[in-house]
Amino acid sequence: MKEECRRDFERISEYLDGELSEDLCRQIEDHLRRCPQCRECVDSLRKSIELCKKAVYEEMGRDARERLRAALRDCFASDRS
Repeated sequence: MKEECRRDFERISEYLDGELSEDLCRQIEDHLRRCPQCRECVDSLRKSIELCKKAVYEEMGRDARERLRAALRDCFASDRS
């Protein structure tokens, strides 16, 4: 992942929630226009957010939650390598 991609993705949640300044939003939007990989990822995140909003809330079991956390840690650790 390029440094610009990494920098913008650190703020992507705030961007999607509309919590960033206009300048930062414009910076991220410029990046998304130039970077198809990041644009695709943000589009997927937007779709996931919409699905979550429509979904019925159901408590995740402790075992499943721990397995998910471990998988995410492994994923991010391998991405940094």
